Amino acid sequence: MEKRWHKVWPKGVPRTIHVDKPFTEYIRDWALKTPDAVAIDFYGREISYAELDRYADRFAQSLIDHGLGKGDRVGIYMQNCPQFVISFFGAIRAGGVLVSLNPMFRHLELKPIIEKTGTSIIIAQYDLYPELKKVKTSLSIGTVILTRLADFAPNKPALPFPSEPLKEGEKYTDTVDFLALLKGTAPKPVCRTDDMDQDLALLQLTGGTTGVPKAAMISVKSFSTAVIGARTWFGLSPSDVNLGLAPFFHIMGLQVTMSPALASGGRLVIISRFTPEVTARAIADQGCTVWVAAPTMLTALVNMPGIDAYDFSTLRVIVTGGAPISLKLQQEIKKLFPNVMLGEGYGLTEALAQGGVTTPLGRWKQGFAGIPHINDMKIVDLETGLKEIPPNQKGEIIIKGPTVMKGYWNQPEETQQAIRDGWLYTGDIGLMDEEGYLKIVDRMKELILCSGFNVYPSDVENIMSKHPAILEVAVVGVPDDYRGESPKAFVALKENFRGKATEEEIINWCRENMASYKRPREVAIRESLPKSGAGKILKRELT
Repeated sequence: MEKRWHKVWPKGVPRTIHVDKPFTEYIRDWALKTPDAVAIDFYGREISYAELDRYADRFAQSLIDHGLGKGDRVGIYMQNCPQFVISFFGAIRAGGVLVSLNPMFRHLELKPIIEKTGTSIIIAQYDLYPELKKVKTSLSIGTVILTRLADFAPNKPALPFPSEPLKEGEKYTDTVDFLALLKGTAPKPVCRTDDMDQDLALLQLTGGTTGVPKAAMISVKSFSTAVIGARTWFGLSPSDVNLGLAPFFHIMGLQVTMSPALASGGRLVIISRFTPEVTARAIADQGCTVWVAAPTMLTALVNMPGIDAYDFSTLRVIVTGGAPISLKLQQEIKKLFPNVMLGEGYGLTEALAQGGVTTPLGRWKQGFAGIPHINDMKIVDLETGLKEIPPNQKGEIIIKGPTVMKGYWNQPEETQQAIRDGWLYTGDIGLMDEEGYLKIVDRMKELILCSGFNVYPSDVENIMSKHPAILEVAVVGVPDDYRGESPKAFVALKENFRGKATEEEIINWCRENMASYKRPREVAIRESLPKSGAGKILKRELT
């Protein structure tokens, strides 16, 4: 059936994506075709496709040897590094289901996720283990495998290597060493995916439309379709050098950066942390051609002193999302990267990043995120959610197609509410023009979009409520020139803490107990918080 967006469909891109194998097996294909080609470059340490394939098989077999059963959940708690890639592809080959754990999370944030998903094996960085150890004994975690970023670093890094706060010789007796595990396991082909439609690849954490933590069930087929969809849409090939800077624990980094780069036989240049100088050097020195970047990264880079001294002529595609790109920033990007085609996008965990909309390369339209790619999409009336509305009118965005999740893990009622007659109701408000370009008008009522990350006020409020001085707390989003939005917390104190607890002390407590991107930059202490007659806090009255 002809869709309105087919009028602007990019040449050479198929309208339907077919996959006949799990995404993990594309690496195996490249290991046979081009075994010596570089798959990963990590600060100058190169890993070939043949090596990566063997590492993934070794790790898969080691997980099976440690009792991993089909469908068991495997957590990865680390920054971008080769070990993340090996763990991810190895876990899926072994029949495991990935649970990405944000490396910025503290123990109070880790516990409900591990508990909810029943994660039994976790691969983590040594320097992050102290946070995990605080909750390990109270959870049914069977095995913890530890690695250092330096385990795969070259002797002389080509770029400034991130420091690790843990002493080299420090050991934890209740854990397994990642490198020892690889060395002690024989490589033999492993792929325990039996049914791509039914076997899960991910339990990806999301707040959905309510802010209540949920785990979206993403099948191997859905993830594979999205990966190959990204590969075809952006024309990725073995000649591409992909900058692996978008966080792999996030669906954008995992599904639009890491996996398509390797499924295309290209080079993945992995950087663990974003700094403008290291990013600029990586692009210029490595000749990067493709970069998936948050708008905040682009803003920081174009404003970096001395940025004009770098040669960015090799970069052909920049993909961004999470917040609209202003015309001013777009102009600055085009000036800095003269050969770049800029692509924006809109996606969500429940339908994967590639399952929303993305810009047809060369046809960027200011204020619009792009056109539907893999899935079908409609804008429906807000009253019933059943009537498709005409172009350029606001309504709820709904999505249907092969990358939509199977549902929320162990939450049938929430699944039924989110997926109706096969359509995923996003809770986002948008409009679609005559060419099928989507404009995001509003996000979920209380969602705060901070530096490309979804910040759910209820999540921040639940953590802050554990502070001994806080009686009540309400979190709202406030404009932030750099981050787009930032959380601001309004708190009422318990009587015995009034005049004692300070806003600065509460901010410092938040710094110690939650990820930096979602902790409030501002805290306002009030005598009381405004409430409705039913006792509900009236956030609209908080200023």
